[in-house]
Amino acid sequence: MPNDMTLLSNVSKMPGASISRDARLCRVGSKLRKVKGSTCEKCYALKGMYNMPNVRAAMEKREDFFHAIDFVPRMVAILNRKRAPEFRWFDSGDVDSVHMGLNILDVCEATPNKIHWIPSREYKIWGDVLKIRNLPDNVTLRMSAHMIDGPPPKAWQNTSTVSTHKLSVIDHLCPAPTQGGKCGPCRACWDRGVENVTYKQH
Repeated sequence: MPNDMTLLSNVSKMPGASISRDARLCRVGSKLRKVKGSTCEKCYALKGMYNMPNVRAAMEKREDFFHAIDFVPRMVAILNRKRAPEFRWFDSGDVDSVHMGLNILDVCEATPNKIHWIPSREYKIWGDVLKIRNLPDNVTLRMSAHMIDGPPPKAWQNTSTVSTHKLSVIDHLCPAPTQGGKCGPCRACWDRGVENVTYKQH
């Protein structure tokens, strides 16, 4: 459907498109928002433009889309119309079920011309997904630390952390703050060879 293209987000800092969910629906994130010092305590996706009526309406449309019975073929069709090879899942929000996770991996497998980055704090859901099927080769599933200045999650190949300026960098430091807030030529988040990406606290 032509209107399906409007379901994607075009985040200015990134090289490709992304898709989001309402951060208020995050299972783990909604609990972490109540924890002082957590990476979700001051969630950016609950502020500013995310509270505008048109953005809220778009989120509701995306939510219906994620749960549509024909989500996989429609999402594959959308991605096949995008030129950029990079795609990010969840520039806000997160996966909410094993079924959703399996659908996402089906989309990734059906779009081998894309490289997919899936950031998530839903360790349990993705652990259950990976008991059912393997990650396609074009997917980097990057598990996010729950606490600022906390260690990367254990037992995951690819992770991300958030640090204050006081900490030494673990693995790869996101260069966006020194590049006008943009990824520029960096593709570390999409690269399975980069074990951990560290973001400086906003």
